[in-house]
Amino acid sequence: MMLAGLLLLLAVQCHGWLLSPNVLQHPTRLRQSSSSYEEPDNQFGNQNYWDKTYTQEKEFSWYCGWSEELEPFFTELVPDASAKVLIPGIGNDGCIRDMFDAGYTHLTAFDYAPEGVECAKRLFGSSRLKLMDDMRVADARSLPYDNEAYDAVLDKGTLDSIYLSGGADKDLASKHLGMAVKELARVLKRGGIAFCVTAACVDAVQESFDECNEEERCWKQIRDGSIHMTDDGYTSNNIDATMLVWERV
Repeated sequence: MMLAGLLLLLAVQCHGWLLSPNVLQHPTRLRQSSSSYEEPDNQFGNQNYWDKTYTQEKEFSWYCGWSEELEPFFTELVPDASAKVLIPGIGNDGCIRDMFDAGYTHLTAFDYAPEGVECAKRLFGSSRLKLMDDMRVADARSLPYDNEAYDAVLDKGTLDSIYLSGGADKDLASKHLGMAVKELARVLKRGGIAFCVTAACVDAVQESFDECNEEERCWKQIRDGSIHMTDDGYTSNNIDATMLVWERV
């Protein structure tokens, strides 16, 4: 699959073996001026590239699926299906549709690429879309949502992609990722859960939450990527990714 190969490429690039791409692209409709962002010049930083990618690949579950993979671990921490959940980078991930079908219907989802949003709309279908809270084009580094609006965030690889938006400039990569993590802190309610599924940039994601805490104590880590078993006997090492989870304090 085209995106399966892309995942491998992103993992290689994030670890510095190749030049890192800009996955999230330049911002639009931001609360901050676009002049405050520096953007590297490469194909992964081109919005048209990602629009084309989503057009060609209709469905792909990034890192893991929902049923018997992510579901036991997410529901353990967010058992109330009526929780308001924010989904960054909706795109073509069928896992989020399956999450909706499992009862989590109060979803707010966004993607930077317009075709990513259109792809998600096709995946969800009109009947599901009528029940969702919101789906739109947005940038994770400057979210168009109110303070303390959500009970949980489910990130599947989007924070990895944001780090890669710095290209070969790791300072810029960290800056972009830090902006997104601060935005998650802003839109999450106290006691809310930031559930991050990461594989390409585990260390960078961990460091960004740590740095956010150094500036302002806002996160309590409750899953650090070590092996975890649910009461039902599901073990986290069966997922080909790392689960990092924080509580908003």
